Amino acid sequence: MNKSMINKITVTAMTTALTGTLLAGCSSSTDGASPKPVAADSSKPAANAAPTTIKIMSQTAIDPMKDDNPLKLELEKMTNTKLEFTWVPATAYNDKFNATLASGELPQVMLTNTGRETNVVNAVRAGAFWEIGPYLKQFPNLSKLSQNVLNTVSYDGKIYLLPRFRDGARHIIAYRKDWAKNLGIDEPKTLDDLAKMAKAFTDNDPDKNGKNDTIGYAEYASLDALSRDISVYFGGPMNNGIMNDQVVPNFLTPEYFEALKWYRNLYAAKAINQDFALLNNTQQAELFTKSKAGIIIAVDSNVKTYQRDLQKVDPKIEVGFIQGLPGPKGLRASTTGGSLGGYFFSKSTIKTEAELLKILGFFDKLSSPEGMTLAYRGIKDVDYKMEGNFVVPNATLSDAAKTGTAALNQLAVAHVNVGAPLKQDPLNELISNLVAANEKIAVYDVAGSLISATKNEKGPELDKIKTDAIVKFIMGQIDEAGYKKAMEDWKKAGGDKVIAEFTAEYKKAQGK
Repeated sequence: MNKSMINKITVTAMTTALTGTLLAGCSSSTDGASPKPVAADSSKPAANAAPTTIKIMSQTAIDPMKDDNPLKLELEKMTNTKLEFTWVPATAYNDKFNATLASGELPQVMLTNTGRETNVVNAVRAGAFWEIGPYLKQFPNLSKLSQNVLNTVSYDGKIYLLPRFRDGARHIIAYRKDWAKNLGIDEPKTLDDLAKMAKAFTDNDPDKNGKNDTIGYAEYASLDALSRDISVYFGGPMNNGIMNDQVVPNFLTPEYFEALKWYRNLYAAKAINQDFALLNNTQQAELFTKSKAGIIIAVDSNVKTYQRDLQKVDPKIEVGFIQGLPGPKGLRASTTGGSLGGYFFSKSTIKTEAELLKILGFFDKLSSPEGMTLAYRGIKDVDYKMEGNFVVPNATLSDAAKTGTAALNQLAVAHVNVGAPLKQDPLNELISNLVAANEKIAVYDVAGSLISATKNEKGPELDKIKTDAIVKFIMGQIDEAGYKKAMEDWKKAGGDKVIAEFTAEYKKAQGK
């Protein structure tokens, strides 16, 4: 793809974004047929083959890795490559990516954090990048990547982006186990149990200080746990699902409304903080860490921090952790999508399938247990030692190891768990196991890869209608009829168009 074409795409993207017609005028350079991959063994280098040079643009949060970095040299040896990096500070990366895309001078491989932005979508549809989906099955490690996650980063049902896999189902329920023991309450097994615990934590002086100064359940203005967790526990979709052969947002489904009523009942019983609509997530966390609230739902890294903060004040405090709670459809978990950006492969600088296969072969070897251990842990007996099957890092890493692992983390597309595991303390091990268990039952957003021009144009306006209705219903300011009327207002304000656009995109991707 030449420089003038890329420039034309970018100008079109900027114009359509400003006018609100997100994808107007986009066209595909393909005829709808998937490429026919060459034979699988062509991705295997011949004996004593010359190293493959690969030019990669990526980001780093610390100093760039130098060319003589031991980890880089080890990776090049492992993969028979010569790696030429353009490292960009993480804080400036998105601007650099957009400028590079606009210039038409693309590296062979480039990281994107903004895969759903208009300029990127237009470039994909205009043929700027290789469709890599048909080739992944040829590689022993890339072929194991989750199809669910690949689907969430697809474009029109096709895979162009090699995503960086990360934990997707990270939400955990944390509760004050010592409070539960004080009140003789067992660990919750159902959503009703959780609500009863929240009520007891509010009414029955769980900290035994003789004061009515605790609440059961901590929430904040975004109502993240409602949409991401409680509604999924009740059987609802993750963000969007299929209802009546249409892609609809979760807040229009009956299951979400059951979760909404669950919240309304907690609010009426004063078992949830009454000022939730005014708080941010830091203030929500402080309710838990300052022993004002007894239940919180948050990501794995946060709940570990909450326990440690509590035990700094009083080592006798106990926190219990729950993977999730079953509802009408059994035990289910929400997900963030399971990826964090990913890599595109330029058609203008990767001329042939044979070249593409060699570059994908590099990512395949990096995605092996040995490659992922190098990327995240460093070099054995230099940066870490093994105790049984577990990695024990050196107490003090060298600067080379710090910059090397920071850089290779950005390159890694496979999940960190592919590499050798760290030796963990009991808390980390427990939470890691809960997250891993949630990954197996994760519910994915059916619209995760879909694009709606109306949603991009009118998203803030539509979100306000929806959020106002949800908050008012929880607080008892409107009833079910009022909520349904607000949802009709949402549809008339552009929501119906969002549903229609998502549905058309979904059916196109499904080949319907």
